[in-house]
Amino acid sequence: MFHIPAASSITTLFVIKTDFYTKKDTGEIVANIQALSPIPEGAGNGKGFEVTEYRADASILEHVDVTEKPSLYKFESQIRPVTDRFGRTTNTQVLTNVLQDAQRPVERPNPQQHQQQQQLKQENK
Repeated sequence: MFHIPAASSITTLFVIKTDFYTKKDTGEIVANIQALSPIPEGAGNGKGFEVTEYRADASILEHVDVTEKPSLYKFESQIRPVTDRFGRTTNTQVLTNVLQDAQRPVERPNPQQHQQQQQLKQENK
C-alpha cells in the first residue's frame, strides 16, 4: 500500500474577521475567516480590495486574534468536500492550520535613542 497525501497549500491572508455558527441539525461548528484580497486586474471595473471569506477548521479560531486590529496570518489549507445549507456539495479550500501568528509591529528606535547610540559608539572608538 502507498500513502496518497492530501492536496494542501500555504496561504497568507490579511485577516479582518473571524466568525462561527453551529448547525442545528448536526451540531457541527462551521467557522469562517474573512480577509482582504486585492481585486485582480482584468476583473471588470473594480479596483482596490475586496472581502474574501474562507471556511476554516473551528480549532484554528482560537489562534487568530483580530480584536485589536486586522493582522497578517499564514495558513495551511486543503481542498475538502463541503456541503452548504442547500445540500450542494463542492470542493472548497478550507483553512486547516495556523503556520505563523500575526505579524508583530517592528519596534523602531526613537530618533533620539539612535543618535545617542551613534554618539556612544564614536566615543568608545
